[in-house]
Amino acid sequence: MAKLLKEKATGKTLYPVCSFLKNQHKLYNAYDRATNRVYDEEWSDESVAERERVEKALDAFNGYCFGGIVYATYEESCIIKDIIAAYDVRHDMAGNWRG
Repeated sequence: MAKLLKEKATGKTLYPVCSFLKNQHKLYNAYDRATNRVYDEEWSDESVAERERVEKALDAFNGYCFGGIVYATYEESCIIKDIIAAYDVRHDMAGNWRG
């Protein structure tokens, strides 16, 4: 089991979030979707805010990777997990998420 880490600069606790290799494409897919939405909606405030949220998650995702495990603060880990879950629901071809 992965352990908690402390960021030296700020003293924030970093939690293990997910595997880098298994989930990297999911965050980049979310970034592409958010960027496309910004251009499709002509820079609406909501679409720009969503893209900034994904950029924050990408910065955290790429920022702390040790031994193939991504670490992030609690707030950032929640955003990353939401993005991964949304991708998994969209790409679940077996339909396991349907009620």
